[in-house]
Amino acid sequence: MHSSHGFRTAPIPSGWVQTGERWALWYNGRETASVTPDGGPGVRLWMEGQKMWQVKEVRAGSVRQAKRFAERWCAARLYPELPLREAVARLTDSTPIQLPPPLPGLPPTREQQQQARRLAEAGAKEVERIKAALEPRRPPKETKPRARDPMKTWVRAGQAQLPRSY
Repeated sequence: MHSSHGFRTAPIPSGWVQTGERWALWYNGRETASVTPDGGPGVRLWMEGQKMWQVKEVRAGSVRQAKRFAERWCAARLYPELPLREAVARLTDSTPIQLPPPLPGLPPTREQQQQARRLAEAGAKEVERIKAALEPRRPPKETKPRARDPMKTWVRAGQAQLPRSY
């Protein structure tokens, strides 16, 4: 439901949602009733109205009976102006709530634009530096062998013929 940044990624549930053996009635982005098995022959039903102090916990004979009771009890408290059938229909409507798109913000100031440009330039330079550091090292370019100077060869040959005296 929430991403790593805390923003909601899945639609907000509404209507009855089953999780394992537990049933939950969702209204306006929050859970207003839950039906859970309590180990006995029946089920435990927890309901919450519009106000925090409008909480009711009861037992019911079956999940079906508990869901029906919860729908009527919560609908009467959440939609007191509507007839009960309409209130129950609106409460159990399971189409997910879609959040409105975010409102457009003010245009960026000159300082913000300059800062964004500087950050982009610095980021591009850093990327280039990192790419250069990650490139494999190239062996030094092989240079052509120099042409030998014929005079040097003649001098060396002459030196080799001279007697060495240390």
